[in-house]
Amino acid sequence: MPRDHTVKSGASDAEDGMVVIAASMRGAGAAISARCAAISDAGVTAGRGAAREVGVRMSRSREAWTVLRKRACATALAGVALATVVLSGCGGGTGLTAAPGVLGAAPPNPSATATPAAALPVADALRELRLRATVDAYLAHMTLDEKLGQMVELEVDIGAGGPVYYPDMDNMVRGLHAGAIIVYIFDTKWPLSQLRDYLNSIQGNAQVPLLTMMDEEGGVVDRLEGWDGPRPSAQDLGASGNPQNAYLAAAKDAHDLRAIGINTDLAPVVDTRLIPNQVEWTRLYGDDPKTVDRYAGAFLQGLQKNGEIGTLKHWPGIGSIWQDPHLTLPTITRTRAQLEASEFQAFRGVLALDPGLIMVTHVVVSAIDPNLPATLSPLLVNGVLRKELGYAGVVVTDNLYMEGIRLHWALGEAAVLSVMAGDDLLATAWDSGSMTTITGALKQAIHDGRISVARIDQSVRRILTLKARYGLLPPITTRTPPPVPVAEAIGSGMAVADRARTVGVV
Repeated sequence: MPRDHTVKSGASDAEDGMVVIAASMRGAGAAISARCAAISDAGVTAGRGAAREVGVRMSRSREAWTVLRKRACATALAGVALATVVLSGCGGGTGLTAAPGVLGAAPPNPSATATPAAALPVADALRELRLRATVDAYLAHMTLDEKLGQMVELEVDIGAGGPVYYPDMDNMVRGLHAGAIIVYIFDTKWPLSQLRDYLNSIQGNAQVPLLTMMDEEGGVVDRLEGWDGPRPSAQDLGASGNPQNAYLAAAKDAHDLRAIGINTDLAPVVDTRLIPNQVEWTRLYGDDPKTVDRYAGAFLQGLQKNGEIGTLKHWPGIGSIWQDPHLTLPTITRTRAQLEASEFQAFRGVLALDPGLIMVTHVVVSAIDPNLPATLSPLLVNGVLRKELGYAGVVVTDNLYMEGIRLHWALGEAAVLSVMAGDDLLATAWDSGSMTTITGALKQAIHDGRISVARIDQSVRRILTLKARYGLLPPITTRTPPPVPVAEAIGSGMAVADRARTVGVV
């Protein structure tokens, strides 16, 4: 089952970055494990010299420890004893490989027992290194077909009699290597345990476990209502006056979804109602971005702190449309300033909570890209969402067979344009033929030079990283993280430290 996903607190980014530097020096010959070989006399001398150089200025304050770590890295990179200096500053000693937090295990739960603040960055850094090693190993051994399959989301429509694992589904899972599946339920006259068994069959036959998805928002989009009754809508939660109600509703959703094998909820909706007849009705938390942020953010945390992957939707924000992208291609005519103050602001406020996915939908935003819908627009995905708002996670498309896309682009071309725009997970294939159409079009685009293999790797890495963070990928068992170039380690670590100081963390 997916492990709890928690956001680090109480530990500085600078400390975390420097621990990563220390761990990364394995690749440069720095033996920082408690099981390392005997430290050479030359390394000891260099490390001690670096420590003496800055140690005379060192106090017991956090600022002084940060100075020690940074200057030790700069002046004694070749000294094996540097690792000891750095880790001493981080509170981790030299037993780095013995720290807790191996990928796949649940992180420590908050408790009244005090945990040394400096110990957390070591465990977190180890977890990140192991996660990176896991993703690197999976990606390195994948064929192009396997990579393309990871970028496709399947769908299954369940009616009378419940789900059945039929041969074509098996082909999409095993033969075409699908990366995700969404479940639509149209009949509930069958035991819910049947769905759990069905999803277990899918996962058991998959080489790489799938993201198993459902739209469980509550209100008018409540897939589980037939079994346990109605759940409150976003509008109900927003009107309750207490964001904790949204958190508790999502926590229950997370528990119930995980119990039947659903690891990803396509919720919450982060659209801000800007017109009375907005197309989503009661699916919205409120009429202003601050209210939306408070309740959508609480709902997201209720999911993800209880092990369920959450999804923000529908980028770039569709609170001002009355037309339905399932039926047509709407156009948003608001100015860039209006978008920044409402639609984009709502998403910006929740991004800090590290959502697992963001869903992009089919609307033209004339102020930014009058020619392409957001799903297919590099300006709105790579431009605004990734570069301006800083989102680096998985972007999943709304269904590419919706009329907003289908009336203007064929499925294969829509898939290609989506990847060119910056999307990662393509929804949805409904049989082997449609899935082959998607992957075949991507292959042809690679052959024609429209998309690079590196671009495919970028999306697959994001997808695998998400799966690894939630314990869906079996971890790599090797004890030693892969080497990182020293220049890269120093550069990234110093950038983390500088950023932390800028925002007042250190």
